[in-house]
Amino acid sequence: MKKILLLTGLVLCFLSPKAQTNSLQYYFNEAKEAQKVGDNKKFYEMILEAHKLNPYHQAILYQAGIAAALNNKPEESITYLTKAVNIKADYDLNNADLKTLAGRKGFEDLKTLQAELLKKIIGSDTAFMIKDRSLHMESIAAGESRNVFYLGSIHKRKIVRTDEKGNCSDFTTSGQDGLCSVFGIKVDASKKILWACSSPMVEMENFDSTTTSGVYKYDLKTGKLISKYTTTEKKNCVLGDLALDPKGKVFTSDSRNNTIFTVNEVSGKLENYFSSEEFWSLQGLTFSEDGRYLFIADYVRGIFRLDTQSKTLKLLSQNFDLSTKAIDGLAFYNNSLIAIQNGIYPMRVTQYFLDNAKEQLTSYKIIDSGHPAFNEPTIGCLAKSSFYYVANSQWAGYDAARKIKPAAELQEGVILKVDLK
Repeated sequence: MKKILLLTGLVLCFLSPKAQTNSLQYYFNEAKEAQKVGDNKKFYEMILEAHKLNPYHQAILYQAGIAAALNNKPEESITYLTKAVNIKADYDLNNADLKTLAGRKGFEDLKTLQAELLKKIIGSDTAFMIKDRSLHMESIAAGESRNVFYLGSIHKRKIVRTDEKGNCSDFTTSGQDGLCSVFGIKVDASKKILWACSSPMVEMENFDSTTTSGVYKYDLKTGKLISKYTTTEKKNCVLGDLALDPKGKVFTSDSRNNTIFTVNEVSGKLENYFSSEEFWSLQGLTFSEDGRYLFIADYVRGIFRLDTQSKTLKLLSQNFDLSTKAIDGLAFYNNSLIAIQNGIYPMRVTQYFLDNAKEQLTSYKIIDSGHPAFNEPTIGCLAKSSFYYVANSQWAGYDAARKIKPAAELQEGVILKVDLK
C-alpha cells in the first residue's frame, strides 16, 4: 500500500508526533516564494526549517541542496542532493541553480551514482499470473504444501488460494465473516491455521465506514473462521501487515496509530504490544529466526529492530547511502532483510545484509529495480530459499472517487519470484 500523503503535490505530511504543531507546509511555501523572487538567503533559511520538521523527505532534501548551492555552500549542497537522489533518482542535476557545482568531484560522483540508480535491474522471473484484474492483491503467503499460495485482496475483501500456475479458488468469499480489505496474511502450516489482518478501505467493495479492523484466524483445511480479534479500544486502525514469531504468536502493525498489536487468544482481543514516538509510519514486520528480534519497516525512517526480551528499540544504522525509506513488505532471510520499496524512484526490491549483532546494515544487493511488471509492488513471502512477491498491486487502479476502473484499464496480477541462493 502506498503510504505517501501529499500537500501541494510535493511535501510529505507525515510528521513526528512532536512536530505536528508546526507548519511544515508553511516553511516549504515560504522557501519556494523566496526562491521565486531571488531571495536566496531566505530560501535557504526557510527550507532548512522545513528540513528540521521532516529531514527524510526527498523534495525537501533536493530543495535544500539547491538552496545551499545558491548560498555558496557546495559540500552541504552535495550532501543534501546525495540523500535526495538515493530516494528519487531522477532529480534534475542539470538544474541551472546547481551550475556552481559543475566539475566538483563529489558532484560528478553523484551524477555517476544517479546513472547507476536509474538502470533497470531484473533479478526475478514471473512465477505466475492472476487473471482476475479487479482482485487488487496486496499480499501473498506460502501455503501448507509446495506450490500452494494464498493471496489477500483489497478490493474483493477476500482470501484466494492458488497454485503456481495461477489456478485460483476462493478460500473465503467476499466480505465473509466481516472481512474488509485484506492486507497481511500468514500460514502456520504446523497448526493448520491461516492468519489475516483486515481493515476497511474506501477501495473495497461495498465500503462501510462502520466496519472494523481485525485479525482473523481461519482453519486452513476448511476455510472456516475460528476467531476474530479486534482492539479493546475503538481505534481507526489500518492493520497493514502481520508476522508470526517462531512459536506462532501473532503480531500486527497499525500504520495509522503507529502501534504494534499482538493477538491474545485467551482474552480474544488485540493487545498493545509496543509503540514509540520514534515511529512515523509502520509497515512490514518480520522476526529473526530465533524470535529474539522483531524487525519493523517504517515507511519514512527506515528499519527498526525491537529486542523482544528487553523491549529496546533501535533504528538500524547503515554504512552506505542507499535509502532504506519507503519499505512496505519486509522478510528476514539468512541474516538479511528483503525489503520491497514502493515509494522511491525507481521502485525496487533490495536485500539488506546484517552484521552478526543484527544492529547494522553492512551491505546490500538490489534484486529488482524498475522492473517492467511493477505497478506498486507490496508484500512478499518466503518459500524455502525463494522469495515470491506481489509486483503490481494496482493501488492506482481507481478513479478519483476511488471506484475501481474497468478491466480494460487494469492488469492481470503478477507474482514475481527470485531464488535467494
